[in-house]
Parts: sequence; C-alpha cells; structure tokens
Amino acid sequence: MANRIEKIISIISLSLCAYIFYATVFGPYKTTLVHRAIFLAVMLIIFFCSSKPLGRRRLTLGIDFLLVSFSTISLGHMVYYWEEILSAIGATYLSNLQIGLGFVIILMVLEAVRRISFSLFIIALLAIGYTLYGNYLPGILGHAGMDFNRFVYLTAYSHEGIFGLGIAVVATYLFMFLLFSTTLYETGAGDFFIKFANAFVGRTRGGPAKCAVVADAITGTMMGSSIASVVTTGTFTIPMMKKLGFKPHTAGAVEVLSSEGAQLMPPVMGVGAFLMAELTGIPYAKIAWAAVIPALLYYLSAYVVVDLESLKLGLKGMPNVERLRAVIGQGYQFFIPIAVLFYLLLIAGFTATYAGLLSVLLTVAVNQIRKRTRVTGKKIVSIFDKGTRVSAEMTAMIATLGIIQQAFVITGLGPRVSEILVTIAGSDPLIVLIMSMGISILLGMGMPTPMAYLLTALFVAPALVEVGFPLLASHLFLFYFAIKSGSTPPVAVVAVVAAAIAEADWWKTAWTAFWYSVPGFFIAYAFVYRPAYLLQGDPGVIIFTFICGSIGTAGIAAAIQRHLFFKMKFWEIVCLFMGSLCLTFLYCPIVGFILVAVPAFSQWVKFRASKRGIPQGIVP
Repeated sequence: MANRIEKIISIISLSLCAYIFYATVFGPYKTTLVHRAIFLAVMLIIFFCSSKPLGRRRLTLGIDFLLVSFSTISLGHMVYYWEEILSAIGATYLSNLQIGLGFVIILMVLEAVRRISFSLFIIALLAIGYTLYGNYLPGILGHAGMDFNRFVYLTAYSHEGIFGLGIAVVATYLFMFLLFSTTLYETGAGDFFIKFANAFVGRTRGGPAKCAVVADAITGTMMGSSIASVVTTGTFTIPMMKKLGFKPHTAGAVEVLSSEGAQLMPPVMGVGAFLMAELTGIPYAKIAWAAVIPALLYYLSAYVVVDLESLKLGLKGMPNVERLRAVIGQGYQFFIPIAVLFYLLLIAGFTATYAGLLSVLLTVAVNQIRKRTRVTGKKIVSIFDKGTRVSAEMTAMIATLGIIQQAFVITGLGPRVSEILVTIAGSDPLIVLIMSMGISILLGMGMPTPMAYLLTALFVAPALVEVGFPLLASHLFLFYFAIKSGSTPPVAVVAVVAAAIAEADWWKTAWTAFWYSVPGFFIAYAFVYRPAYLLQGDPGVIIFTFICGSIGTAGIAAAIQRHLFFKMKFWEIVCLFMGSLCLTFLYCPIVGFILVAVPAFSQWVKFRASKRGIPQGIVP
C-alpha cells in the first residue's frame, strides 16, 4: 500500500514538473488564477500524502484520504468553472456550493500549515477572526466589518488572499529555484563546495570556522535558507571546529553567523526576497544586485570575527588538507550552472523563472559530461520528484501568508499600524528605523523568515517610506532583520539547530551568534542611509563606498572582538570603533581613516616588536 502511494505521488510530482516547465516556456494554462489553483491542488495532494502521520495509522490514512479528496474537489471545481468564478463580481454572484467549496480551500490550507508550524496556524486563525469580527473592537483597531461570504470570496477566489502574492511567487520562480537547489545538492554540489571551502581556507588559522563562512557563502547561492545551510555545512564544520579547539557554543555560533548570510547571497536569495519582488514591484534582478555589497560585507565581517576569535584562542589551521587544484578538478562543473544563473538573471536580464529553468537543465547536462558525475535517467526522475516534494511544504506555508496578508489589507490594519509607528516616533527617521528593527526581530522570533518579513513589510515598510527612506532600502532593511530574528534570543530557531549539532547550550550559542552579528547590524543601517551600498549612483562613489565600508566593517568586527594583533587597550577599541563607524556611514571619512589608522599602527608596532622578542610592556 505504502509503495503504491509513493509511486502515485512520484507520478503526480513529475507531472507537475512537466507542467511548470511547459508554463515557463509557453505561459500558464487558461489564466494565472487557474495556473495557481492547479499548482496549489497538486501541492496539497503531495503534502497530505507525504506529511507526518498523526495518531493511529489506519485513522490517519483515512483522514489524509479525505483531505486529498477535499483538496481535489474544491480546487478542481475552481479550475473547471474558472470563467464563472472570475466573472462573479463579489460574493453575491457565487452559489452556496461555491462559497462552501471556497471555505474548504481555506480549511485545507489551514490544516496543512497546522502540520508544519502551529504558531503560524494560530496567527492565521487570529487574522481570520480579526477580519470577521474586528468591527467589535474599539478605537483604532476596529474596522467596518465583513460578512462570511465576502471573506470567502476575497480569500479563496480573488487574485489576492490564498492565490495572491505568495502563491504567485511559489508557483513560478520559487518552485524553479527549489528544483535548482535540489538538483545541485543531489548531484553532489553541496559536498563539493564544502570540500572546496576546506581546501581554500582550511590551512589558515581557525580553518574549519573559515570553511563554514566560505561554504555557506557559496551554498547560500543555491539554498537561500538559514536552517538548510546549518544542517548542510554544520554537520561537517561544527565537529571540525570543536576538534580544533573551539568551544561547542562558539562553534555553533560561528555556523549560525555564516548560515544566516545564505538568504542575503545572490543570485538565489531567500523566499522573502521573492516575496519582496512581488510586493514592491521591483524586479528580482534589481533586488539581487542591490544585495551584492551588503552580502559581501556581511561575510567579510563574519570572516574577520572568526579569524580574530581563532587568533585569541591560539588556533592553527588543519593539517592534511586536500590541495585546492585537486578539489577543483573533482567538481569544477558545479560552478558552471551557478555562473550561468548569475549571468542570465543579473546581466542578461532573463526572467527569474526562465533563468531558473535553464539552470536546472544545465545542471543535469554538465554532470553528464564526466563519467564519474553522470546521473542516470532514474536519478534525474528521483531528483525532480524530491524537488517537488520539498516545494509542497513551502507552498502550504506561503498559501497561509496569503490569508494573513489579505486580513491586513482588506481591514486596513497595516496602514493604521504604520501611522501609529510614525506618530510615536515623532516622524524622526532614525527612531522609526530603530523601532522597525525591534519589531522585525520581535515578530520574527520563532517564525520562518518569509513570515517575519511579510508581517513587517505590511506593518512597518510604509512607515519607513513615509519618513523618507527609499522603497528598496526599506524592504531590504526589514528583510535583513527578519533573517537575524532566527538567531536572536529568547526564541532562536537557527541557533537551536546549530546547538543541537554542536551539543552545546543553545542559549549561549544564540547570544554568542548575536554578538558576532553586531557588525552586520551596522551594515543594514548603512545601506539605508547610503544608496551606493545598493549599487545606486555614480560608479566612482560606489567603489569608494565599498572600500570605506569594507575597512569600516572589518574595524567594527575587530572592535567587538577587542583584538587585532593583540588584545587592544580601551583607547584603541574606542578609536577603532568610532573611526570604523565614520567610514561605514561615510561621515567624515578622512577622520575615520585617521581614527582607524592610529590603533592599527599601535598594534602593528607591538606585532613587529613581538617578532623581535621585545615584551609588549616595553613597547611605547
């Protein structure tokens, strides 16, 4: 029975892959609403057939069969009668049967997300409750109210709600990029990139920790998920860090710090970046280009923190590291699809969906060139099957985001909260920015990054734009802190995963990761105030800004470590920190260079003296 179900799921998965490939090249079947309904129906069928069983097996199978049936009937009706539904202007023109089936669609999405994230399920219920009964609330929180039929129409049948922004993202380019990352990973790219990072920096001091930074920077281009990066690279790098001499919680914190940058690294950023493109109307390619310098500076800060931590602990590199040339020879073909994707998406101007499709096909093709990496037809089928199943869980979560977003939009809650925020801050841009950061972190605790970003994008982004910050910079700022909420105590999901691998105290791991992330916080504030960090403006200004930002970021990282060549004195820390801030924010950069140079020269003099055997205390 189980094998038969698995075969059926595989056939359904492969059929969906074929349809998405077709829709990418020739366009969606009938209309976008029909396309999204077909996609959601298949995803729910796959999800309910393959999700964790609950309770007694026979009862569970019966319940799952009913859920599959309800999903098929309700969404099948929508696909078949799409013209009638689209021509209905409001709920008045829908039959009672259609209202009932629309409510079934909502229930199916809620049941799917309940199996994934109970907190997200509760938020969705609260959103529905607020939509239907918010008219009973007093003051600014109240709204005009909404009857049940109109709620079902807007949520289940319109181009908003369930079939709005979220499904629009996942049914087009997100599905393709999840398929791309699965294809890369299943053909051995993940292991190769870890080997490459190890060969590249493994011999330097604190080698395994730097390996985590480099590996996550590379694999982040194909994953776009903090937890996925922790699980993929952390299982290799964390034990190696511990073996070299890092404390367990430090090893876990380094992996968290490195993995969270995965969602910032182009060309494949996190799900939130795809949502950002739909929500703001800014092309995804422009968002990815804007993230290049912040992502590079983030990983620079991580590298400096790791290097100085290794220096403080007196750690060396790893012995017996494989030569870089030999490693590249084993898997150079894995760089080809990533480079091509980068070119197609960010230079040639291809749509994200089409670039993703070509990259998927190219990944399969380049592995066929070499006998040792060749994949069989059966393996290719297995990869596409697995990629589709990975998308099923993501689809259930994102469909729920549509329900929540709809509640904020149709009740007007989002704009009202934004007005309150600006009023409390007295329209002061910096105060609004600080409050936005706090809200992003608080709302994101215990939630997936897409959910945290979407909530702040609806509530907070209008306030940032209202006080004068650019639209793209505002949303990237919120996206950045939605990512960082995954490691911020007291609820630090990413840190918990890393601590489990490191066998460490997750509380210590979370706080250490938070402290290591401080330089990145300043990067986020800098790109809001300085558009050059987002590759906007004159090329000369962008280059100068990048140089200043690189020195400033490295300086801030050294200041929070209180170490350069040696442990720094208090005056050295203050000078270095203040000078680095001046450079990062481009406030009096000449003064910044001087303030950074003085403690750096002082440390260099001590370093030269130590090489000649002169004790530190004798050095002036």
